[in-house]
Amino acid sequence: MKKCSKCDQEVQDGLKNCTNCGSEILSYLKPAGFWIRVVAYFIDGLVFIPIIVLSFIIFNSIKSYFLLIVLSIPGLIYKPFMESYYGATLGKMVKRLKVIDERGEKLDLKSAYIRFIPFLLATVVGLLGIYTLFSLPAFKTAPSMLEIGQLQQQNPLKPIETIINLFILVDCIAVAFTYRKRALHDMIAHSFCVYQ
Repeated sequence: MKKCSKCDQEVQDGLKNCTNCGSEILSYLKPAGFWIRVVAYFIDGLVFIPIIVLSFIIFNSIKSYFLLIVLSIPGLIYKPFMESYYGATLGKMVKRLKVIDERGEKLDLKSAYIRFIPFLLATVVGLLGIYTLFSLPAFKTAPSMLEIGQLQQQNPLKPIETIINLFILVDCIAVAFTYRKRALHDMIAHSFCVYQ
């Protein structure tokens, strides 16, 4: 016998809904696998193409750290906001996926940000690394991407960025190997990514 995650009533095996409260039994929701989540993430990336292009122009031509900070704000609120208020990002909506908590309900904003922590850390450390680059006198006068790339090698936060990016890679690959297809950030936030 299973227990309903909403009302804690014992539910007979084989039932799709709780006989007490009518809630769908979580174990019957099909978990979203690795590749479908990659496609959803790619679709979300398409939404940000204008911001990515603007960031590239600002980084290489205008060289304004303040404008880069402003442009990073949508990326810092998009995923947690969408997953807490709508249950999915636009990419997940297109692929008919949703993010739920252990009771089968939408995440609250706090849980959505907990789920977002690895990506938030990567963004913050990346912005700090860009700040160190912008503080180099040679950066303002660097005429080409090659010279800017050479200056980026002086970033003291590069090892930390590498460690965070490796963690994110392992975090996401975990979906392919874990029970109920959960990434490490899902386990931290007690969340599930499932088909609608």
